[in-house]
Amino acid sequence: MKHARVSRAWRPVRAHTRTPRSVGGAVTALVFNICMSVLPLAGAAALLVIARDHLYAYEYSDDGARAISARVERLNGDLIQLDFDRLRQWDDLVALELMAGDVQAARGFLLSGAGMLPRRSGAVLNRAASDAEREVMALELLSPGTRSRYESTVPLLSRRAASGAAEQRTPNQAVSLGDAQDFELMARALLTEPETDTLQFVLTGMALGLAGEADSKLVHGAAAVLLASRRPDYPTGLQTEISAVMNAALPIEDFRAAALASARGEAAGAYANAAAAFQAAVKPAAIARARALLLDVGAMADATSVTAAADLLLHAGAVRDIPRLRLLAQAAGDRAAAAAKRLPRDGRLLDAARGELTVNRDLAIALAVTGLALLGLLVTVFLKVYQAARPLWRGEYADDEDDSGELVDLGDIGAGNWRPL
Repeated sequence: MKHARVSRAWRPVRAHTRTPRSVGGAVTALVFNICMSVLPLAGAAALLVIARDHLYAYEYSDDGARAISARVERLNGDLIQLDFDRLRQWDDLVALELMAGDVQAARGFLLSGAGMLPRRSGAVLNRAASDAEREVMALELLSPGTRSRYESTVPLLSRRAASGAAEQRTPNQAVSLGDAQDFELMARALLTEPETDTLQFVLTGMALGLAGEADSKLVHGAAAVLLASRRPDYPTGLQTEISAVMNAALPIEDFRAAALASARGEAAGAYANAAAAFQAAVKPAAIARARALLLDVGAMADATSVTAAADLLLHAGAVRDIPRLRLLAQAAGDRAAAAAKRLPRDGRLLDAARGELTVNRDLAIALAVTGLALLGLLVTVFLKVYQAARPLWRGEYADDEDDSGELVDLGDIGAGNWRPL
């Protein structure tokens, strides 16, 4: 026997036995994999339930209206280019809308003073208990010329409230859908030239009551859609989708076939024959969707004006954005009309509208499963991190003693109990 220093290039071979730590690691890995699989599935199920049951809706509420109005005011404040001259620029915007004859936009900028004026003036306007009171307070901040023009042009909310009269909202720009005679002319043009644009024809027929009852809201919505379609910056995506909705509601080929089946020549396009063909060609399910779309736009027009509703439509990229715009118009009113006219169409106005989520039983179950899967995932990750860090905390990798003085029998090295690393 002799003294020898132990080489750390050799380690004793241990028997492979299943320890509690290895069993726990396998269970943790299994739970982690299950949670990773369940989490996206449960999240997708929650989204499907929301879409299926229309649980996320853009419905009006008083609290939501105040929040949306404040957001629109701040967006209108972004129109101020020079921070040191906010009062003058705000006054100029109101004056410009008055000279253009846009009553809704002029009032919208006046009521948005809290978000457009310097902080001290905005704080004063925020003390108003109602829009009527805010309008009177904001008038005192206008220059004498703009104030005089505003009072002579715009019906004050306070006077309207005192008299009990409802404000008469009319289009700022004449939009004619056409009467029976115009419908007849369009029908004859479609019979001779099938490639003619059909949007106005379908809208006119609906406004005349040929596809169900046509109340004022539907007529205003049709007028706003027609006005927006004539704008050079009409969004292409929205144009395509609205045209598809109207064409599905009234397939032109079906209309032509029905009209030519009962008359020929000029008589085929006569109002009585064309109206009957229109009614025969209407698809009930598709016309219901078209009516719902026009009623949403009509609600925008009733809350602001037909022209303002057309301006709002220019901020939509698709039909699915129309309920958000309707909520904006109902909540912010003239503020939204002013914002729609002046703000760039970059999606910020749409983002000002926030919907409300209704939770039903199916959604509650999907959310609960999602939450449990997420919780399990977080717990397993925490356990793995803890197990990896615990040896460092306890110092298991540090040398606890010096082995240089051990007696080692060199003959045992070849006995099979040692192997190279």
